[in-house]
Amino acid sequence: MQIKLPPTYADLNLRQLSVLMDSEEPFVRLEACSGLSLEELRKMPMSLINASNDHLTVLQEAETRKHLPILTLGGKEYGFIPDWEDFTAGEWIDLESYCEDFWSNSTKIMSVLYRPVTKKWGDKYDIEPYTTKEDPLPFERLSAELFSGCMLFFYNIRNELLSTMKSSLLEIAEKGTSSPRSGDGIPSYMDSRPKTYSVWTKCRHLLLDTYSHISLSSRT
Repeated sequence: MQIKLPPTYADLNLRQLSVLMDSEEPFVRLEACSGLSLEELRKMPMSLINASNDHLTVLQEAETRKHLPILTLGGKEYGFIPDWEDFTAGEWIDLESYCEDFWSNSTKIMSVLYRPVTKKWGDKYDIEPYTTKEDPLPFERLSAELFSGCMLFFYNIRNELLSTMKSSLLEIAEKGTSSPRSGDGIPSYMDSRPKTYSVWTKCRHLLLDTYSHISLSSRT
């Protein structure tokens, strides 16, 4: 009698990893990672249940990471955000919302960061514009290793993103104070950009606080 489980961290998919990170209940964890039903697991010796759950805990501790700019899922290519300057306020806001319940929304987070490739030339590519209707289901099959690599890469570019947004806000503020127009639209426009910056800052902290298994030494 045995329970077949993923042998390595890279063999976990994102759906399984999300369950492991979100639950400490052995039967919930084993049902997600073994392919066995709860009824089947209940017939197993408790010693086997405990040993199998310990194996899953070891997998969580043995995180590996790999970042790919283009992923192939279900025969379809998905590209990581190629130009962060074009990242819209809507994308920031939705990303923040998903980060509020990080593991339950992990596939939705990936559907924001990776979108179907529309064009490729050399090592460059374009992706579909964000519509808020992206399908997160293909990312359930994504390797946990690729998810971890994506999160680490996302963390490592944070300073550049924040610096760019700060410069942009400064430029808007300067234009606002020097503009000859005195219409009511200027203050409301200026107010909207700091909120966008605040969204990203909050989202980043939520992401990092939740995804704590990425080691500090690897982030530098």
